[in-house]
Amino acid sequence: MNEFVDGLYYGDERWVLYKGVKFFIQGWVKNDNFTLVMDQMEPEPPNSTPYVPLWTMTKPYDKRDEVVEAFLAAPLWEGKTFMQAEKEMEWVDC
Repeated sequence: MNEFVDGLYYGDERWVLYKGVKFFIQGWVKNDNFTLVMDQMEPEPPNSTPYVPLWTMTKPYDKRDEVVEAFLAAPLWEGKTFMQAEKEMEWVDC
């Protein structure tokens, strides 16, 4: 789990299976801003136009720790935070 969280600070791509649902988490740097995004991949969510990720945040790169901390604290997993739901997750490849 520590490796998973460490990778979030650098925008590493992460795949997670939680209760049969596959999620994709990725980040990037553009124009000195750090963005972190989480999407549901399988089963594919209902088509929404325009595209809207399940969770996203952008801040200046030097505040990327705030982005990661906000992601970890968000109740994205049936009302649970990442740390509360982590034991029910499986780290998977795409």
